[in-house]
Amino acid sequence: MAIDIKKLTTGEAEIEYFKYGEGKRTLIVFPGLSIKSIMLYKDLVADALGLFGEGFEVYVFDRRANLPETYSVEDMANDYISAFEALGLKDVAIYGISQGGMIALTLALSRPDLVSALVLGSTSARIAGESSTVVREWNSLAKAKDEPGLIDSFIKYVYSPSFVELYGDAIAASLKGITDEEYERLAILTGRMNEYDVYQRLGEIKCPTLIMCGDEDKVLGKATADFAGIKGSEMHVFKGFGHAVYDEEPKFKEMANDFLVKNLL
Repeated sequence: MAIDIKKLTTGEAEIEYFKYGEGKRTLIVFPGLSIKSIMLYKDLVADALGLFGEGFEVYVFDRRANLPETYSVEDMANDYISAFEALGLKDVAIYGISQGGMIALTLALSRPDLVSALVLGSTSARIAGESSTVVREWNSLAKAKDEPGLIDSFIKYVYSPSFVELYGDAIAASLKGITDEEYERLAILTGRMNEYDVYQRLGEIKCPTLIMCGDEDKVLGKATADFAGIKGSEMHVFKGFGHAVYDEEPKFKEMANDFLVKNLL
C-alpha cells in the first residue's frame, strides 16, 4: 500500500500522521517512545499493523514535531485531542503502546466522549520503582548524547534476550546516527514522564478495554495489579515476553483485532 505522511497544525502543535484502511470505524494508533520518529518506518509499521485495516480506517500519529521545553503526558494527550477535533475524529478506538498507552488513558479520562474502546499494550497507570529508573536512564543518556549507551540501554530493556539474539544487530543498525534533534526530542519526551499517575482515576474508564503485557517487562512491569481498577476490562499476560511483546508475539495484534471487532463491528 502507498503510505503518505500528512502534517496537521493545530494551535502551536505540528503533528505528522499517516492513515490506511477503509473500515467504517476509526482506530487511532499511539506508538510507544522511540529514539527515532515512527514516521521513518511508516511502511514497516503499516505492514505490521495491516490486520487492523480490514475493519478500520487507521490513523498512526507521531508525537508533535515542535516540542516545547517541557512536555508531560497530559500535554501530549491534549495535543491529540486538538488533532482529533481538527480532523473531525470522534467515537474512536485507540491502540496505545507503552507511552502511547499512557497517552490513551489520559485522553480517555479527559474526553471519554471521544473514545469508544481502548487496547493498551505494555503500559502502566503510573511510573514507579524500576520503571522510573529506566526512564531516568534514557533521559540522562539522551542529554549526554551517548549513542552507544542509549542504543544498548534501549535494546536491553525493550526486547527479550531471544529476540535480541536474532535481531539485535539489525535494530542497533537502524538506530545509529542519532541527530542532536533526536537526542533533544527523547530528552523532552522522557523529561516529565515520571510525573505520570492516573492510577486513582482508573474507575472512571467505562469503555471496553483490553490490557496486554509480557510477564518479563523490564520497562513498565506487569500491569495486572494496577489495571484492576478498570471495571470489566479484559487482560492477557504473555508468558516469557518482555516489553516489546507487541512486536515479538503475533498473537498480540490478533487478540487486539479480535477484541476491537467483537466490541465495535
